Amino acid sequence: MLSRHEEKYILTYAQYALLRERAIMALLPDTHGDRGCYTITSLYYDDPQDTGLYEKLDGLALHSKFRVRTYDCNEGFIKLERKDKRGILTKKISAPIEKAQLDILTQPGAWEQFDGTARELVQQLQAKAFRPVVAIRYERDAFYHPGSDFRLTFDKNIEVIPPDGDALTDRSVHGRTVLAPGSVVMEIKYGSHIPAFARKLTRVQAPQLSLSKYALCREQLGV
Repeated sequence: MLSRHEEKYILTYAQYALLRERAIMALLPDTHGDRGCYTITSLYYDDPQDTGLYEKLDGLALHSKFRVRTYDCNEGFIKLERKDKRGILTKKISAPIEKAQLDILTQPGAWEQFDGTARELVQQLQAKAFRPVVAIRYERDAFYHPGSDFRLTFDKNIEVIPPDGDALTDRSVHGRTVLAPGSVVMEIKYGSHIPAFARKLTRVQAPQLSLSKYALCREQLGV
């Protein structure tokens, strides 16, 4: 069941700076990273027909995407995820995997080397011949409210990097930037409803982003 809401907006750097100051006053920094700041690297997978991409671009009600994600390039904490989305409603299924398992994710029959949720996700990858298509890296400032399930994140310096497993844990790898200089993606995340204070906190005149970072990168950069 899709039960999590996710809204995205593209901010100027000045808007980001203002909203971040508001967040510092009203919210707590995420428990990960340095005072809620960390680097995310995601390696996305799609099938030979790019179904995941075109489901999003064609505006289908329900679409899914698969990715492997690291935080601060930490090879000791790697997650395999499937994210389902309908409009602004989302659901995420994830499982930890080992760095040594990255190379076998798409090998036929390799699902037998995984357990639990990871095994189910790898079976789904292999059933449709998924392969890595693009990797994305960005810096995130994350905040949360302890009295609700509201989260607020700011993603900046978004870039496309080589789509291979080594890039997930190598900080020295860089690529092409995606958005205009100074642009920042704000994501507002909540459950059944957004608290009134949170809506006021994040009020800003900014365009809403309808595409995911995955679709945005592939469409704009032709990768």
